Amino acid sequence: MNDALTPMNNMGQQLFEPPDVAGWTLADGWFSSGAMLARMNFAAALATNQKFNLRDIFKPSGTSPESLVAYAVDRFTPMEYDSTAYNALLDYVRAGGAWTGSDTQLANKSAGLVHLIVGSGEYQFA
Repeated sequence: MNDALTPMNNMGQQLFEPPDVAGWTLADGWFSSGAMLARMNFAAALATNQKFNLRDIFKPSGTSPESLVAYAVDRFTPMEYDSTAYNALLDYVRAGGAWTGSDTQLANKSAGLVHLIVGSGEYQFA
């Protein structure tokens, strides 16, 4: 739990210490560039630390770049994903050679994909 305290403070939310009974404000405190960068960095650290678990979760959907991206977007975003951003995710998964769906490829691409989705505006502003 201590590993989460500093990142949460950097994101503007001290665990169990909301400013009042209404909770944390959204507005500028949530949407500031510093808070968004902190959330993106936290997502990157989580994705990197959990890349083998992510590989296992994504494995059934790892038959193609299209199915991998579709599964990830469906799993992490509550709203429709912008087509330009969606195509950029596909480009990321397709980069680096032919898709084989190997454990190594899946571990690296699934962690990177999660990081990109969680750091995107489509995720941040949902």
